Amino acid sequence: MERIRIRTPSTRRLLLVSAFAGGLGVAGLAALSAVEAIDWPDAVQLAVSTATLAAVAMTVLTVRRVDGKALRTDRRVKREEAALAGLAGELKGLVAAVAAQTESLAGEGRGHAETVVAALGEDRAELAAHSATLAEHTATLSAHGDRLGEIRSALARIEALTKDKVLPEVRSRGDFGQVEALVDLRALLSPRAPMPRLRGWAASPDVLRLLVERVAIDRPKLIVECGSGASTVWLGYAVERFGGGRVVALEHDERYARASRDLITAHGLESVVEVRHAPLTDWRSFPWYDQAALDDLSDIGLLFIDGPPMNTGHQARYPAVPLLLPRCAADALIVLDDARRAEEREVADRWLREFPELDGRPFPAEKGAMLFQRSAP
Repeated sequence: MERIRIRTPSTRRLLLVSAFAGGLGVAGLAALSAVEAIDWPDAVQLAVSTATLAAVAMTVLTVRRVDGKALRTDRRVKREEAALAGLAGELKGLVAAVAAQTESLAGEGRGHAETVVAALGEDRAELAAHSATLAEHTATLSAHGDRLGEIRSALARIEALTKDKVLPEVRSRGDFGQVEALVDLRALLSPRAPMPRLRGWAASPDVLRLLVERVAIDRPKLIVECGSGASTVWLGYAVERFGGGRVVALEHDERYARASRDLITAHGLESVVEVRHAPLTDWRSFPWYDQAALDDLSDIGLLFIDGPPMNTGHQARYPAVPLLLPRCAADALIVLDDARRAEEREVADRWLREFPELDGRPFPAEKGAMLFQRSAP
């Protein structure tokens, strides 16, 4: 069953209808009075009543229309208030979200600021440390510059004395080169106590300068010296100066071993130098250091052969390579001192024949030297 909808006429239409009906009634009464169908007093009375009723109807309708407008206005206001309330809620949520995001951004900003400040502090501290280090290096370089100036002045005085023939024997024996080598050693290593004399039985300054240069360049982990004495002290200073290794000196004479240890102690090198007493024993008819002293030696980077002394036996230094080469590093340097002597030259030639992996070359030292290294693969 379909539902019938009845449309209520609008207030404006009702007002028009009421006004038209009232006017029509008055006009009708006037017409009736004119034709004397009704007495005019009655007609006037009826007209007044009709007009009054029409006015009342119109008033009621006007009030209704005003009430309708007020009601519609009230509903619209309520809808707008509800919409505003919804907007206010959304605005509150948005404000809360913005506040939370602002707080988060502020926290991140504070974190970034703290990180930046910390980084700047670390950079400032690092720059300060670098500045201090640079100042130390500058002071060291300045001190070395002053020292080199003193050395140049000393060398100039020595050269002047040589030119004036005050020391003619120095120039004739080539001692000037030894003085230069000794001055270089002292300038580079700065001994803390008086050093023993060089040359004679001890190694010459030019060979020691060669050894110190190799320590500075190669940084060997282990230096082994056959024999001990002044060269042991210089090698100890080289290791201390350039770092990364230690020195083991083999000495067959117990008195010399004690004297070398006393030297090492006097110069404060006990942490990098060890002097081992190794009496001479027979090895294939050659006198050589007791092999028990070699047991823990390996990866030798520099081998300096300046013993045993020649008076201990024929070719006394020959066992050095057969016994110590297997204990050497692949790039080890072997230095044989006193190579001007015929016996040492025989030993060097024998090594080159029996160990074809070795390359040998002479070094122009005062007492002669031979340098050996394994051939490049």
